[in-house]
Amino acid sequence: MLKGKMDLNSFVVKAPQNIAIENIPLPEIGDRDVLVRVAACGICGTDRHIYHGHYPANYPVVIGHEFSGRVERAGREVREVTPGDKVSIDPNILCGTCSSCREGHPNLCRNMVALGVDLNGGLSPYCRVPVSQIYKLPPEADLADASLVEPLSCVLHGVDLLGVKAGTRVVIFGGGFIGQLMAQIIRLQGAARVVLVDPNEDKRAIARSLGFDTINSRDLRQLESLAEFDASVDCAGAGKVLQQCIEITRPGGKILMFAAYGQGQEVAVTPYDIFRKQLQLIGSFTYPDTQSRAIRLLTSGKIVLDPLVTRIRLDEVVSLFTGERKLIKGVVVFP
Repeated sequence: MLKGKMDLNSFVVKAPQNIAIENIPLPEIGDRDVLVRVAACGICGTDRHIYHGHYPANYPVVIGHEFSGRVERAGREVREVTPGDKVSIDPNILCGTCSSCREGHPNLCRNMVALGVDLNGGLSPYCRVPVSQIYKLPPEADLADASLVEPLSCVLHGVDLLGVKAGTRVVIFGGGFIGQLMAQIIRLQGAARVVLVDPNEDKRAIARSLGFDTINSRDLRQLESLAEFDASVDCAGAGKVLQQCIEITRPGGKILMFAAYGQGQEVAVTPYDIFRKQLQLIGSFTYPDTQSRAIRLLTSGKIVLDPLVTRIRLDEVVSLFTGERKLIKGVVVFP
């Protein structure tokens, strides 16, 4: 049986560029909370922004907003799940009363607080989660894969906003985990051609192994060959990518800004081209209603994860933040 004063080795961002693995007390739960025994937690670009101080967070905080696990305890008013259930977590806790929540845009809640950002998250053996944020998983779900429900939910929301139709031609800039997921989802939507652009040959090789065309973003001649695409997606959040999206998207086309640019970061674009080509520039932030779909997709086997994901230990996370180790996607698996 768990003890209330049990210490938990957890990954804490104490302040920008100040990280440590520290013992924290076992969380106490309320009547409508669930104590989740964390099985796995993904490391996200937003986590790195929090580390660098480029994304607002409530320091010190146990980061990690992509996680899954099993119900260890349930509050006395919880009926939705029981101990032992496998669960996925929506980290974004909404107020339900602001204008965004009441007008059908809950992911833009003005009072949102998030696990792993404002409240302690999933890079800890146990996490307190309001039952409103719990999604029950099927018994056969792989819990390490299920930690990736959150980023997949975000991608699905972005693709919904982009409105990809069968026969569409799409270019995706950025061959990291999100870009590779985006390519797979857009292909499932019926796109006729999906091209992934990235400077890293290892990432391009994985994309090619999944059946996608690729281009080296450092090869100017290859880049110049891109033109008249129906849509483009910025999953890179760096360099001249947004301007390149503007240049290669056909008149009347769409651009999805999916990358999490750092707070205050500025990029140069040519507004005239957006105006003259009548382009739609679409932002995408978290998700309002796609988590159930993401769970079904992951458990259906339609999404390929193995070449993209590396399972690691908690003590290996530091090397990802210091730059000593680079992975497409690291997922911490707890014993």
